[in-house]
Amino acid sequence: MPTFLPKLHALFGATGLLIVLANWSATVITLIIGDKYVIAMTKLTIAWGLLALIPMLILAGFSGNRLGQRMRGPLIAAKQKRMKIIAFNGLVFLVPSALILVPLAMQGQGGAVYYLIQSVELLAGATNITLLGLNMRDGIRLGRRRISAA
Repeated sequence: MPTFLPKLHALFGATGLLIVLANWSATVITLIIGDKYVIAMTKLTIAWGLLALIPMLILAGFSGNRLGQRMRGPLIAAKQKRMKIIAFNGLVFLVPSALILVPLAMQGQGGAVYYLIQSVELLAGATNITLLGLNMRDGIRLGRRRISAA
């Protein structure tokens, strides 16, 4: 296995986590500010940001699978289980929400439907931030074990 793969995996995962955290934070801040133009531009930026986020998470998943091929144990199992939830949240809630909210925000429509979808997006985003953070923590633990075993 290439020696640079753990570093690449960490880079992909950390970048994905930072993008999700930035999107979530920007959403909360713009909702607090309440300016319709700022909200619309934030939603548009988040939608375009999916072009960076999705590849990062896919690359983190592929590199993580490659790194974990020969590894067993509760940390690996927990990371794999979390990644399934993260992927589900992303595909079912986050990506559709991001794409649906853009035209609604651009039209200045902030009614009940908008805020319902926005709430789902924030909840799924907070869940993914937590799960990605736990995966990062466990990845660091696994890396330490790999170094001490070498």
